[in-house]
Amino acid sequence: EKTHTEEFELRNSKDFSKGLTEDAGCSIRVVKDNRSAFVYFSLKDDFDAERICDELDVSLKLSKPLDFEIINMESYKEKNIKEKPYTDREKIKEKIYLMDSVAKNFDKRIVDVKGSAVSVSFKEFEIANSYGMDIKDSVSYASASVSVLAKDKNSDVGWYSLDADNFNNINFEFAAQKAANMAVNKLYPTPVSTKKYSVIFANHVFEQILSHFFTAFDAYSVINHTTALEDKINKRIFSENITIKDAKTLKNRPNNTLCDYEGSKRKDTIVVENGILKNFLHNTYTSNKLKMTNTSNAKRGSWMSIPKVGPFNFYIEGDASTDRDTLLNKIDGVYVTEIMGLHMADSISGDFSFGVDGFLVHNGELVSYFKAATLADNFFDIMNRIIGLSNSMYFSSSFGTPDVAIADCTIGGENNG
Repeated sequence: EKTHTEEFELRNSKDFSKGLTEDAGCSIRVVKDNRSAFVYFSLKDDFDAERICDELDVSLKLSKPLDFEIINMESYKEKNIKEKPYTDREKIKEKIYLMDSVAKNFDKRIVDVKGSAVSVSFKEFEIANSYGMDIKDSVSYASASVSVLAKDKNSDVGWYSLDADNFNNINFEFAAQKAANMAVNKLYPTPVSTKKYSVIFANHVFEQILSHFFTAFDAYSVINHTTALEDKINKRIFSENITIKDAKTLKNRPNNTLCDYEGSKRKDTIVVENGILKNFLHNTYTSNKLKMTNTSNAKRGSWMSIPKVGPFNFYIEGDASTDRDTLLNKIDGVYVTEIMGLHMADSISGDFSFGVDGFLVHNGELVSYFKAATLADNFFDIMNRIIGLSNSMYFSSSFGTPDVAIADCTIGGENNG
């Protein structure tokens, strides 16, 4: 695996910096006498085959016998090395200064653009095995983020980010406008009463929630008995308007690969269909252990780690007929634009208690902004109370969601922010 990453940042409209990171390495997994071993080494070092074999031998002796049968991976050769995106540093710098200018001029209350940043990365990888597999593939990734400070009687920060498979597929002006708008909205919070509301989570907020609770759909969680969905295959688990997929490809997304990180050919997988759990996501180990179909979701953090199970293009389908304004018109309630404390949510039980910021909604209008209210609930419960989805999708890394409307959420308020 070889990775080339360039990062650019403008801080406080004056301090411009850039950085370059390059990484290259290889890992090997072997099976011998029903035992498995794993080693890795940097391609920047001199290749020492004898040392690598010695490490494998020691690892095999220390490992426990496997409790599953090894799948003979299919034999095929394929190549999908995409053209490396041309990194025009001057053009990137121009876009960074554009984000800074758009955010700064959005409103007179914007007093500082704390940071505008762009990152571009390109990774090539090759996977081969003893059965004749030899696959070469690549992924490219680009991201942009903006952090803005607004000030009047109060001061507060707004932040927003976008990513895609290519620098040219990011709307830099939109990212800057969103960050500035969030900062300005936070300046004038009003109290919100403690009671039950219908709540719409903005798409970029619910993407964070879906990402946190992804492990519920990971087959390792079934093996370890750490998912509430363990015995729910072909049973209704969510509202019937919820369909979740892990797609082989999505337009302008960075994770469109021929294969997963064990070499299994990627494919579309329906995880939840109309509220019914259809599949967990698998790699070769989990699929064989649980006697289920491999969904080709082996994913590794880097060449230094063993492939586990991970998402590629994991998303909740939106409602094509409903835009955000239509969804807002459906409820008198709350539109949540930011959450705090997600890392404290229990991904096994689904219980959470978030700090939430957002707007009171009446007749489709965003009436007044509130800050630091509290929403305590359960992920699996709210997924059964979904009353609407928009067609406005937000993707970040491997996850995507529309705006999501949920009934009967208790907001704890009485706070001026």
